[in-house]
Amino acid sequence: MLKIFDYIFYRIYFFYKSQSFDIMEIYASALVSLAQSFTLLTIFSIISLGVDITAFSKFYGLLVIIPLLIFNWHRYERNFDIEEFVMQWAGETSSEKKMKGWLIVVYFAIIVLTPVMIGVLRYNFGLI
Repeated sequence: MLKIFDYIFYRIYFFYKSQSFDIMEIYASALVSLAQSFTLLTIFSIISLGVDITAFSKFYGLLVIIPLLIFNWHRYERNFDIEEFVMQWAGETSSEKKMKGWLIVVYFAIIVLTPVMIGVLRYNFGLI
């Protein structure tokens, strides 16, 4: 699973580099942390369909998100060398890059829209 986030970091890093940003690592690391947080939120939302977890508060969410930020900072910014990722994925063809890029976009759409959809159905329509 970590390799998926490494690839997302790699693609975001080079996207920001192509846009002439100076601190690509911070942007890429933040977006990977956001993706991980939304993935956990999506899993949590799906679990909440079958289990009543109303005691969960925003404080407990911070206990999950802050370690993710620290882990990603340590992994992707502290003594980080992008060349490892370049060597791993430099041989991709343009069609592979395009396909994986669309998969990343679809992944972000799913992890953002799923909790929203569950919330709308649950609270506005009383369906779930």
